[in-house]
Amino acid sequence: MNKRGLIPRMALQSIRKNSASYLPYIGVCIFAMFTYFVFDLILNNDVMSTIPRAGYALMLMSIGFWLLGMIMVPFLYYTNSFLIKRRKKELGLYSILGMEKKHIGMLLFVETAVIYVVVVFSAILLGLLFSRLLFLLLLNLAKLPVQADFSFSLKALSDTLVFFGIVSAINLTANLFQVGRANPIDLMGESRKGEKEPKFIWLWSLLGVLALGTGYRIAIQAKLNSMIFTDFFLAIFLVVAGTHFLFTSGSIVLLRFLKRRKKFYYRADNFVTVSGMLYRMKKSAASLVNICIFSTMVIITVVCTVSLYLGIPGIQSFSYPFDVEINFMEASFTDREGWLQNTGRLAGEHQVSLEESQYYSYVECPVERRGNTFVTRSESTQFEDMYQVKLMTVSEFNRLEGRDDTLNPGEVLLFSSGSDFAGKEEVLEKSAAVSFMDASFVIKEELSECKVAPKAEDNNFGGEFVIVVKDWETLSQIAACYGVDAASASSFKMQLTPKGEEQNIEAFVEALYQAASSTPGFASFDDFRERMLEQESMYGGLLFIGIFFSAIFLICLLVILYYKQVTEGFEDQSSFEIMQKVGMSDKEVKGTIQKQILLVFFLPLAGAFCHTAAGTNMVIKLLGALNLFAPRLIVLSALCVSGIFALLYILCYRWTARTYYKIVRWR
Repeated sequence: MNKRGLIPRMALQSIRKNSASYLPYIGVCIFAMFTYFVFDLILNNDVMSTIPRAGYALMLMSIGFWLLGMIMVPFLYYTNSFLIKRRKKELGLYSILGMEKKHIGMLLFVETAVIYVVVVFSAILLGLLFSRLLFLLLLNLAKLPVQADFSFSLKALSDTLVFFGIVSAINLTANLFQVGRANPIDLMGESRKGEKEPKFIWLWSLLGVLALGTGYRIAIQAKLNSMIFTDFFLAIFLVVAGTHFLFTSGSIVLLRFLKRRKKFYYRADNFVTVSGMLYRMKKSAASLVNICIFSTMVIITVVCTVSLYLGIPGIQSFSYPFDVEINFMEASFTDREGWLQNTGRLAGEHQVSLEESQYYSYVECPVERRGNTFVTRSESTQFEDMYQVKLMTVSEFNRLEGRDDTLNPGEVLLFSSGSDFAGKEEVLEKSAAVSFMDASFVIKEELSECKVAPKAEDNNFGGEFVIVVKDWETLSQIAACYGVDAASASSFKMQLTPKGEEQNIEAFVEALYQAASSTPGFASFDDFRERMLEQESMYGGLLFIGIFFSAIFLICLLVILYYKQVTEGFEDQSSFEIMQKVGMSDKEVKGTIQKQILLVFFLPLAGAFCHTAAGTNMVIKLLGALNLFAPRLIVLSALCVSGIFALLYILCYRWTARTYYKIVRWR
């Protein structure tokens, strides 16, 4: 007998005989390393540095790449813990039969090496086959020029080999530690060991309710202000903690309640289900918490990325209502009519239309808002209290808006690009007022829309107010309150979106810039088309990363579900054999499994839906920070994604439930 080849043969035989446990683990590792390899290939592809507007996509890919590594290490360690638990009985048997710990360690090392080779080879092969396709998908989603040149990177290969080598070493070390410190009897009984119920379950249940309720309250009451990101992470922490406490202790309270219901408990299927869950509840609760959290992560990730991608037109129309914006200082810019005629002439020469265009004069004052009063900014002014006030005469406003408003002395029209400045009843009763330092004015009408800026109720960052006053004298007096000389600070703004063939538009914009920059009083010329393309690139890159991360979270969820069913199936196998020997039918076995699903395993799905419902408002506010003010789109996305996820969850659970049934069924 060749002793040198015995351990490798035992390792291969062990992997083959335990394929039900090993194949899902190997499959997850292959997908994880495939994703890691593809991300690394894209980041190290020289073509990306030559593609216009690829900077945002590269930045997001870099962030996603590091997050990917941070997620994979603990997850692969977690799945390995399921695997080694299934192997402990077998390894304990080897030890009882005379196999030394060092030989068991060599066996685990060879198994790890075999898995490493299979995973790395498969992941790199898949990466080489699909990396070009995924690269083109990234370019397409990011609206970048499609380039087919995609080169292989040795650095990406070495990074992948080293990364999975580190993961494999961590898992092997953990396995050797667990096996090395246990005696054979402990190893033989480890997989059958029941879990102790946690102490003080009512206290932990109460803490869970309080933590979850507080997290929900923070999410539901969240506002788009300087605390939004702090509130976001605090809400996540509280919801995760609350979920853990409720599933760990609250589930035991529920099972004890069911156990006390004699008519319910002393039925064959209910008795097996409830007693089995109480037997190992601590471990089950930990798995259920992970399933709930991963389910929520999948839903929220897809909702955010899909909403951002579908909301790009709305983001761009809010951020950049016009493609081109030109500003002149009116102290030097004296020929307004001449400039307007020159702009029309250039448009005619380049065969573009200017149907979407407007112009107006205004004076801008940086202010701090304190209630209904605008005061001069100071060093202590908080960012959320900083606003821009645009002062405009009623004659200029009427020309811009096509209205015929009149104002008496002491009256103003007011428009807020964010939430309303005053209540509607106050405006109707003539009791709404706005103060500029010590000068107070009655708000004759608060405008619901204005051509100067778009409006969104949650637009609290970088918001502005348009104040329409009776005449130039009143305007100058208000500006002087903030140390602004209206005559020298008065600006003329022209905004337009040229329509026509792309090459004609490019030529027109260039000619317009040359004409504007040589005009007295020229202040600035902004072509927002490039910025809009960069936005499309950034949000397309986010969608690409979101697709991958959602797939990773979903696979994490599936693997946890599968291993939970397999692990518990083997733990319950002998119990079900005894039950079936004394008369329990296949129908009753299936009924028990169904009860287990109804009692416990759909709780994570319900929890994920509750988390998503409570967190939707927080998502709306967070996306509002990116100028996506489309709550209806976000809510609709959440409903659709939740529905699709529920369908996938049910299908996947039916598959894992069948696996459980095959294991516990006595033949």
